[in-house]
Amino acid sequence: MSPERDQVEAALAQLSRVLWQQRDLIEVLEYRLEVQQLLMIAGRSDRLSIAVGEVEGALDAIRTVEETRLRVVAEAATALGLPPTATLTQIRTAAPEPWDFVLGDHHSAFLRLVASTEELSARSRELAQKGLGETRAAFSHLNGAPTKTYGRHGDHSSLSLPPTLVDRQF
Repeated sequence: MSPERDQVEAALAQLSRVLWQQRDLIEVLEYRLEVQQLLMIAGRSDRLSIAVGEVEGALDAIRTVEETRLRVVAEAATALGLPPTATLTQIRTAAPEPWDFVLGDHHSAFLRLVASTEELSARSRELAQKGLGETRAAFSHLNGAPTKTYGRHGDHSSLSLPPTLVDRQF
């Protein structure tokens, strides 16, 4: 093998390792988002701050690897004779076999992971907003604020309840 070919192989191997690392971290993020959702659904607010911290930690790890990935992408692009700002798709197109296939596999996996993670994030936001709305309604009720309800004939009516003491069941 020529020194140029060796350099290309080494750069693409390093790129693949970093992409695997990034994929693993995104899967960890997905897991932590799922745990966070389960805690919200179960009403375990006492554990929610831990889950939020774990999600933030996973995001920090992904950001750190992203910086490495940007550097490694530039190195791989340069080794292939592309500009350092080349995209992964451009690198994949210029890469020799089997690297074109390997990079294509990474690309497909990233698309799936990003879609799944975005869906989990959206669901978490929905659950958090719903929980916030329920909490606000409960506090309004506890403070004696009128509660909007439907009357016997389907019209809106206000029901003013006296302030209530909260027991541990709340």
